[in-house]
Amino acid sequence: MLGGMFNIAAMSRSSADLVVPIPLHKSRLRSRGYNQSEILARLLSERLGLEDHNDILIRIAHTVPQSELPTATARHSTMAGGFSTSPNASAVVTGKRVLLVDDVFTTGSTVKAAADALKSAGASWVGVAALTVQPIGAL
Repeated sequence: MLGGMFNIAAMSRSSADLVVPIPLHKSRLRSRGYNQSEILARLLSERLGLEDHNDILIRIAHTVPQSELPTATARHSTMAGGFSTSPNASAVVTGKRVLLVDDVFTTGSTVKAAADALKSAGASWVGVAALTVQPIGAL
């Protein structure tokens, strides 16, 4: 199972308090039917014994898939301000160490935008767990 591929020992050292997946935009979620990052976050939170909060982050920008953008600059500008937080986010994340989960890390644009939203809501620290790293142009 893919969730078993995470290095749990290393992630335990992060002293994270909760796990938050990168959300899909609601239209993409409707067409796909599932959020792969949410599935990974749920499995990871179970293995770490942490709360999983899939209702904290909201993807407010409907963008083309990041894999279709050719440069890091294009990805950063597309994702800037792409996330918001739910009304109850501050109550959940203030002063907490949040482990953000994504399936693929390429330039960091998506996780940076999501981390910015979480920090604005009061998170004291945001770390990232990604299943794979895929630099632009690497196949």
